[in-house]
Amino acid sequence: MTKTLISIVIIFLITLFSFCSSYAKIAYTCDDTKSGYYQIFTMDDDGGNKLQITNIEANCSHPKWSPDGTKIVFQTDDDRIFLINNMDAETPDAPVFVFGGSNPTFTSDSYYIIFNSDHDGVLTIYLIDPEEGEPYIISTLGYSNQQVLSKDGKKLIFSAFYQDNKSVMMVDLEDTTDDNTFKISSNDNANLVPDVNFDGSIIVYASFNNQLNGTIIININGKETALTKGLTSSNQPKLSPDEKKIAFVVINNTTVKLYTMNLDGTDKQALSTSGGNIGYFTWMDSGNIIYDAEDGKGYSVGIFNINSGKNSLIAKEGNCLHPDGIALN
Repeated sequence: MTKTLISIVIIFLITLFSFCSSYAKIAYTCDDTKSGYYQIFTMDDDGGNKLQITNIEANCSHPKWSPDGTKIVFQTDDDRIFLINNMDAETPDAPVFVFGGSNPTFTSDSYYIIFNSDHDGVLTIYLIDPEEGEPYIISTLGYSNQQVLSKDGKKLIFSAFYQDNKSVMMVDLEDTTDDNTFKISSNDNANLVPDVNFDGSIIVYASFNNQLNGTIIININGKETALTKGLTSSNQPKLSPDEKKIAFVVINNTTVKLYTMNLDGTDKQALSTSGGNIGYFTWMDSGNIIYDAEDGKGYSVGIFNINSGKNSLIAKEGNCLHPDGIALN
């Protein structure tokens, strides 16, 4: 093979790698700031390249990436929602105020924002076009919150008071009639913190009895199955992106540990995380879970690989919480 041909092959492979490779970015909140306020930071998934991207005179929390990785939405402790555009640029835009509320996330097209607010007197779910600035209600049920959108953008799952019970509900967003909301949970417990798969056919949630003990429920095409009987109180079920695993926390007296299991409840594994009791967590991809933990002295952010068992605390300067990750090309 000639030197010229070798050079061409090398250039081709380098170019191919640059197009195929990807890396992950994590957004989180931290009080390692000059002002002392919690602000939004980003970092690589190994903890490198930490960057403070907000400087607001309020505590900022719960950042969420848009599905396309170009935006972040977050809330402040005085219930204001802010949007950061151009996260894919070298210098992202300054945060812009969106509306009063909490728990903001993006729709699947990365444009609209779904959030909770009591703007009309009762806490419920709204959708807003950030450019128009006027929201409209998605759920007309009492005390609707903890919403999550199916990845295909067609189903909204949430918890609400319905027929004197806290139930998991679904809104079919393609149905424009008044009959587009359905009850999903069929038990008599308080059903909270749902998660949903790509098309809305699989839903998981925590079902709490009168003693406030939680059991993880999986609902497949309308059939409920309890998955964590025998464990102490279980909460926060979250489906892995490949829909093969469920991550959840188990609360036992004063400890909160992170677990995974298969969708049928088998192969329950307690994960060897660091930093203390688990607070918030989410899947970054189908192999990695990012989380925050508290040890009585402070909060830190960690990442756990469920395949290798590798665990790392990647943000522990100050108090660091509420990580959200996204894979970027």
